[in-house]
Amino acid sequence: MRSSKAARKLVQEFVPRETISPTPNCTRWFPGHMSKGLKRMQMMVRATDCVLEIHDARIPYTSRNMIANNSYGDKPRILVLSKADLVPREELDAACRRITALQSIPVVPLVNSVQKLSRLRRVVKDGISMAHADQLIAKKDSYLFFVSGLPNSGKSSFINAFKKEYDTSPNKLRVGPDPGVTRNISNKVKILTYPNVYIFDTPGVNLPHPESTEAAMKLAVVGAIPHKFPGHVETVDYLLYWLNRKGQFRYAGQCGLAGPTNNVHEVLAYFARARGILDDNGAPRIVNAAETFLRAFNKGQFGKIMLEDL
Repeated sequence: MRSSKAARKLVQEFVPRETISPTPNCTRWFPGHMSKGLKRMQMMVRATDCVLEIHDARIPYTSRNMIANNSYGDKPRILVLSKADLVPREELDAACRRITALQSIPVVPLVNSVQKLSRLRRVVKDGISMAHADQLIAKKDSYLFFVSGLPNSGKSSFINAFKKEYDTSPNKLRVGPDPGVTRNISNKVKILTYPNVYIFDTPGVNLPHPESTEAAMKLAVVGAIPHKFPGHVETVDYLLYWLNRKGQFRYAGQCGLAGPTNNVHEVLAYFARARGILDDNGAPRIVNAAETFLRAFNKGQFGKIMLEDL
């Protein structure tokens, strides 16, 4: 095992890739339920008072869905950046300032796991206050909010946090690590009293054609597009490019590597052995290792990182 001095030397001498050419076959993932959901969203948004856009803080620019945005008309909006605890604080603050300055949309960061209801209440009340300030709605006793965002962005988790307190129904909105869990626009869910606030959960809607192959790869890394579309190994390779570029080398220790590397096959072979992901002959099961590697990343096990340039 290398000494800490030798390990530091490897890190200091390591040169990450400056560019990467992502796989070109991942630019379309638009299941039928998304198309139906988008059409219904466009009709239902007219009856709502405010739109909450919930997006992954690790890709705050890429994850803005312009098809859905163009459906909102003049409705007041708040951008909620979920999974904010997976991003370095200084980068998160910079992204919030940039979005607010460029698009005049209030931005509220929320953490990935358990969030205090007081913080969630503030998000909803901010939406009401903004609607009043813009004179788009009059003060009243009941409001309807619309939740929108990409697949696997945390929309249903946001609503379920309120349902624990305000809804006595045992049924929760389904959540999961894979995109496309919410397939239909749900019934109204009461999330606040005084004033009464109801909210819709919508299926995550991806662009039929992401603006670039690189944008599609970012969506795949965070789970908004299934990993199998670009390919599991290709998705890990793209993630490895960003981890190295941002100087986040925690993955090397978890793989049992001496130091960082640009070789995705080396990373996955070591990772498979470290996690016991082997076939009957003791050989690494690379695709399974890639899936496990991506799930580990999305749980924050490789450190905090934003997959965007500020």
